Amino acid sequence: MGDYRLRYRKGPGLVSRVLGAVGVGALVTSLEDQELDAPDPKVVTWTARSAALRTLAGELVDAGRYDREAAAELAAAAGRHPRELQRAAAAVRQGGWAGEDERCARVDRLLLAAVGGRAPEPVGDDELVWFHQVRDLAALATTDGFAVLAADEPALAAYEGDLVRLVAVAGFDEWDEVQRREALDGILSVRLVGIVDRSPSRRVHTRAAWHVLSEFGRAHLGLPAHDPPGPPS
Repeated sequence: MGDYRLRYRKGPGLVSRVLGAVGVGALVTSLEDQELDAPDPKVVTWTARSAALRTLAGELVDAGRYDREAAAELAAAAGRHPRELQRAAAAVRQGGWAGEDERCARVDRLLLAAVGGRAPEPVGDDELVWFHQVRDLAALATTDGFAVLAADEPALAAYEGDLVRLVAVAGFDEWDEVQRREALDGILSVRLVGIVDRSPSRRVHTRAAWHVLSEFGRAHLGLPAHDPPGPPS
């Protein structure tokens, strides 16, 4: 991870630079060790093998193969490199997608099953309901999505109030896109982040919700819309 190519320059000698590079690599490995099993890993080392295993796991899930035999096929593909299966699973979970997207959840669990030599953990009925709720929220028009989230979290009315007051500021119609975007960024960071962090609603904490809420602000301020985020392929 990273580019440690050494170039001649004044400063630390060759040995010092090599040891420094090794030290950084060891630090990354140590951080990854702590994150491999995390629900939303922050540090994941990408390799060609882990990427290929993640792709294969996705293909198996898409083909309806979610069982011990599929896990065994992944284990065979990994060979003597089970850590690559863990890396592939961590990459799928990165960003919290395995908690919001059914396919990501299945790919993650199938990869972990391959590590453990077992059948993948089933996706429960309650989980399926949740995944459908997130998917349905993402499919709603911005105003409808905001209404759903505001019903979950009444404090979002304060966010809407900030937007209304901003648009009412004298001279707002003359603001360019940069000024409007900077103003929205301020409201998102000062007001919306706090509301979301304190909300007991699970749905308000999703990526789909953040997209709806930020797009609601962009629409209020006359800014171009952004495409919704998508889970890793």
